[in-house]
Amino acid sequence: MTETSNTIKYRVAVRDDETDILAVLEEVAPEIPVRRDGEERQEKIRTVIIQSQKSGKSWVAVNADDTVVGFVLAGRSIRDGQVVISVQYAGVSADSRGRGIFPTLMEKLKANDVPLTATVLHNNQSGMADHLVKIGFTKMESDAKQAYFRWSPEGQDGPAF
Repeated sequence: MTETSNTIKYRVAVRDDETDILAVLEEVAPEIPVRRDGEERQEKIRTVIIQSQKSGKSWVAVNADDTVVGFVLAGRSIRDGQVVISVQYAGVSADSRGRGIFPTLMEKLKANDVPLTATVLHNNQSGMADHLVKIGFTKMESDAKQAYFRWSPEGQDGPAF
């Protein structure tokens, strides 16, 4: 079922969201890409989801049935002596795309009024790098594997990578 934007609600991710987040992550994994083959990789992904939920900085978009259709997993850390929120994973189910869900989820993180950081693998096929730039992130640097992005609140400089 395709959702309309007025049926989408946003809230901080909670422990009960793990299964739904995993389902969306499974759907978007080939685009990101994230490997999920083998029990060890599956456990690592579950651990990231649980830790991100515990941080209180991760958000989900849910449909009228309270099923997660989009998420941003993030955590708070200290980098160069400054508090930052680092985006670990983000995704929106195919049926729910084109409704501004990802930008809205990122606005929820921006509301913390601290710098945000994100990395995007070069083989990412979701267009994430372009999405981040479109919502105000700056590409800071790049290495052989990934590009590093940062968003800072007005008047603040974010940490170096």
